[in-house]
Amino acid sequence: MRRAVALLALVLLLVLPAGTGWAAPGKPGDKGPKDDPVWTGVPGTNAAHDGYGYSWPAAPDCDESNVSSGGCVSDSVGFFQGQCVSWVAYRLAQRNGIAFSNWYQGRHWGSAQYWRKVAKDLGHQVDEVPAVGAVGWYKRGHVSYVEEVNSDGSIVISEMNIDGHNGFHFATVYPGDYSWPDKFLHLADVVPVDYTAPDRPAAVSVNASDTAPRVSWRRSADNVGTTGYRVLRNGVPLATTAATTYVDRQATPGQSYVYSVQAFDSAGNVSQPGTVTQRAADVAPRRLRELFRGDDAARFETSTGPVVCGRLGTAREERVGCRVRTLDGWRMVRAGREVPWGAPVTRRFLADDQDRVWFCRVLSDRSACVPFDLTSVSWGFDRTGARHDDPAYGTWLMSDRGPVRCGIDGDRASCSVVTSDGWQSPRKAKRARLGDPLSRAFVQTAEGVSFCRVVDGRATCTALTGRRLAWHSTVSAGRGKALGRWSVTRRGPALCEVAGRSCTVVTPRRG
Repeated sequence: MRRAVALLALVLLLVLPAGTGWAAPGKPGDKGPKDDPVWTGVPGTNAAHDGYGYSWPAAPDCDESNVSSGGCVSDSVGFFQGQCVSWVAYRLAQRNGIAFSNWYQGRHWGSAQYWRKVAKDLGHQVDEVPAVGAVGWYKRGHVSYVEEVNSDGSIVISEMNIDGHNGFHFATVYPGDYSWPDKFLHLADVVPVDYTAPDRPAAVSVNASDTAPRVSWRRSADNVGTTGYRVLRNGVPLATTAATTYVDRQATPGQSYVYSVQAFDSAGNVSQPGTVTQRAADVAPRRLRELFRGDDAARFETSTGPVVCGRLGTAREERVGCRVRTLDGWRMVRAGREVPWGAPVTRRFLADDQDRVWFCRVLSDRSACVPFDLTSVSWGFDRTGARHDDPAYGTWLMSDRGPVRCGIDGDRASCSVVTSDGWQSPRKAKRARLGDPLSRAFVQTAEGVSFCRVVDGRATCTALTGRRLAWHSTVSAGRGKALGRWSVTRRGPALCEVAGRSCTVVTPRRG
């Protein structure tokens, strides 16, 4: 009876027009062509034989749960005819030129579900990068063969026994499809995978602007070719681009940022990052900054007149100073003692409402601020906080009590304040959702500092008042909000559209 069924199927194969067959129903998520013929039963192995030389054209159905009486017939390399492993073993021998079998390299490969572990144990590359001639491996217990890798991210695979009845076809699949492999086993690729990362982006620079920082860099070289670049702000991904510039239209004015650029190629190799620091927006004019070291000098308009402060000295004798306007003209006032500069990204000059300019930064294990008194025209002593781990992406702001260092500490916002009595650290804000990482900003308000972000499409802020050193409840406003720019109004922090004039004000609760 079984022989009669096989002969009938073979007759049908011969009389059917080219390009027809029994089509397997499409699986959820498949994006490849649905009109590729899927040959099932004996015609499946017939098609593999006629088109690609598969050695067993009339393989019977195989019930692997009962191999003794389930009709399973071994092929010449230790697998059952018509199974996915039999086809892939044949293709590896035919196209890759390796004598693959169920005992390849002295290990028993067995069913498809074990192939990933065996390949890894033998030292073969196992990853998520497709290559021509690689084995596509599936957690559900299946393997396919990668025939082509296309420029649009898709691949062409060949596979057998896709329906449990020797089903066979070639198919184009995309990442996320049901037929996209979970891993790729690189035993002896026909076209080897590129594992060389592009060069680190060089000459990374940022053009400081009150509207939007523009990050630029040079093209990176690669042995095959650089595909694009990833831009990150403070370690958080911002965008992917093929250009060598990126405009960060979501940056909040008055903040310091570290931008990183990584180059990547079509194989997914990523370079080491090139970095640059965006200083706070209150920098001094170029002609005045040239009096100081670096580009972090700042100019302020105070009740006593204009003042420009910056770093002086050398790396061996670090100092700071301020240039002030007096009745006799401009005068440079240098600190009379060494003032360590601290970590570059953490340095900032800030002015308060008591005619003082502060130089704040993070030293190796603590925060520190030193004041310059405009009334006495003299520098004070460093006020150093307790030892601590600096919170991620910390930034300096000015409150009505003094300079504030704020950042994200675990799952909470955290701030430390320099007061006349020294450093004080209010309790961390109550656990609250941190929102979209790209939307987070600490903004300076008339009453203190607010930690603002977008949570579930709503502009959300938690306020810290300087005098009471207490966190208030979280307040949200608006709906369906996307990323924007945080600014401050008399009513409270406002999230404004990048391209447009619409703003959503988050009014803090009183008391």
